[in-house]
Amino acid sequence: MSPRVKEKSDKELLALVLRSQFERVANRKVREIAQASKAELGLTDIAYERLMAGIELGKRVGEAKTNFNERLTSTHKAVAFCRSHFSRLIAEGLQEEFHIVTLDTKHRMIDSHRITVGTLDASLVHPREVFRPAIRDACSCVLLAHNHPSGDPTPSREDFKVTQQLTEVGKVIGITALDHIVLARENCLSLREQEP
Repeated sequence: MSPRVKEKSDKELLALVLRSQFERVANRKVREIAQASKAELGLTDIAYERLMAGIELGKRVGEAKTNFNERLTSTHKAVAFCRSHFSRLIAEGLQEEFHIVTLDTKHRMIDSHRITVGTLDASLVHPREVFRPAIRDACSCVLLAHNHPSGDPTPSREDFKVTQQLTEVGKVIGITALDHIVLARENCLSLREQEP
């Protein structure tokens, strides 16, 4: 990233993104802008799309950089990584999403993949969909993660069932399912530590 861009204030960055529409949002805080509707901001369709695209791109770049080289060698580290890497999903997720993080032989992140959006159940989280990107990444193991939009991290019976199914399939194809992290506003927890 250009040092000149990094040195700019929030207002200067907004002016670059919005051009002629800048004055309509100039005195708002960035957090307020990110949560406001097009009507609340008084922007044209094009200006609003440009602004939302800039915000989304910034979030994705931030996620891609988060803890990219950390070795996930314990449950504590896996939970801390997921809390940071999936912070946006924890804060903003309105539907359950199931993700995997592919890891190399030293348990460092290769990539992160969203597998499904919607209610988590065995029919929507199929091993074929989970392990397809894992095989493509030539990973050694995967970290499973899904959010609870309710904010309550308490795992359901279905959460344990899905974890067990994916663990068994992983053994067959030689990709270890290290853990399954439940992401919620109240807390994030490991299903391995909660197993009945």
